[in-house]
Amino acid sequence: MTDPHRSRTFAPLQPPQVVPRTLKYREQQEHLLRRLGSALVLQWDALPDELQDLIIDQAALVDDRDDAPHDAGEIGSFIRNAKTGAIAKPAAAD
Repeated sequence: MTDPHRSRTFAPLQPPQVVPRTLKYREQQEHLLRRLGSALVLQWDALPDELQDLIIDQAALVDDRDDAPHDAGEIGSFIRNAKTGAIAKPAAAD
């Protein structure tokens, strides 16, 4: 069965690594980036520690549209605090 959310072919697995790249996206796509970021934070504890460290290092390296502090320590602190403050979505009414 094909997963409709995966549209690319995969190269041989290589260990993930921090890359000196910045993601480019249109302003009207920013809400998608926020959703992906939120999903990542909510699933954070399920990720291996090494992957968590890599993601934090990558996040500290990328540029952003806004000039704001973004060192690895602040990003790690944000993740811990955001997970603690996460609230359940109300159930959809039928």
